[in-house]
Amino acid sequence: MSNFQLPAGFKPSAPPAASGSGGNGQSSEEQQAAMERAAAQEEMKRGMISAMLEPAARERLSRISLTRPQMAQQVTELLVRMGQQGQIRGKVTDEALKGLLEQVSNPAPVKSSTPAAPPSARTKTLGGGITIQRKADDSDSDEYDL
Repeated sequence: MSNFQLPAGFKPSAPPAASGSGGNGQSSEEQQAAMERAAAQEEMKRGMISAMLEPAARERLSRISLTRPQMAQQVTELLVRMGQQGQIRGKVTDEALKGLLEQVSNPAPVKSSTPAAPPSARTKTLGGGITIQRKADDSDSDEYDL
């Protein structure tokens, strides 16, 4: 430690990390209660998932959670939401879980009403949403056209 002396009448303040309140104004009992509620909610979610999934699907989800935890979390939240809304009847099979995984990994593209590239002399639009855009070249400059 240093030999720095505070002037008379001043007392050292506690460092922010050692305050125990986390900076949000909650007492330690409130924080403990909040942590217990979060743990209980997480346990309830795990129980719902294990009750909804067949063993093969549960195994697949646990393997995915090891390699891609964010995707597994998204699928878990989706399954819990669907279960709470009553959209799931019976157990979720491995094939149904694969479908949910595809939905989460490949969200449906949002269709836009505006074309991707503005039409110009170098752009040609074909049927079926196909647009060919020619690369701009230095010789394409309009200032040299006579």
